[in-house]
Amino acid sequence: MRNNAIIITGSNGATARELITYFSNIFNVVIGISRKSNVSFNNDNINIIDSDLSDANQLPDLIEKIKLNHNSIDAWINCIGGFDMGMSIDDDNHGWDKMHTINFTTCLHGSQTALKIMKNQGYGNIINIGSRAAVDGFPNAAPYLISKASVHSLTKYIALENSDSKITCNAILPGIIDTPANRLAMPNEDFSLWETPTQIAKIIGETINSNKSGKLIYVS
Repeated sequence: MRNNAIIITGSNGATARELITYFSNIFNVVIGISRKSNVSFNNDNINIIDSDLSDANQLPDLIEKIKLNHNSIDAWINCIGGFDMGMSIDDDNHGWDKMHTINFTTCLHGSQTALKIMKNQGYGNIINIGSRAAVDGFPNAAPYLISKASVHSLTKYIALENSDSKITCNAILPGIIDTPANRLAMPNEDFSLWETPTQIAKIIGETINSNKSGKLIYVS
């Protein structure tokens, strides 16, 4: 790993904010991406770019903005995501579109943008944030689980299509992440069993430094 520059999407989110801070101590440059940034960072090596990764029309402009910050990108972490509970497969509502867009479409567009940059420079590491629950499954969250399962499949196919290059793609599969929002939503749970953003960051760092590609990697 060159430790030159890393991009982390969803920079307004609690997990992404922790990842940005963690990797700012490892990489020379950290670039966060959010639809509309509302979080500031004190570190001089952190830059935030406003871009809506659900909108494919914004991708060319995003690439130009990235190039203004740095000439090459060593790693790209797709960290945008969301969760909705209480929807079964037979529900006919907008939850399907919402979960597909926030979890899969943003990951697809982020990966496409990363690939355009990385193919040009000849190397790079893409990390997608998947979900352990999308492998194990549980009732009444089908739109979320299927959108994350699609992220897992996307990861494998990106790795397959780039197997003859120095571009890797892996997915990290956390369980419940210890964030303020999750603690508020599930106040009676045992927080000590949850995974912290720092734990996730360490697994991401190990994965970037490895030769793995196309793997679904559990945090614990």
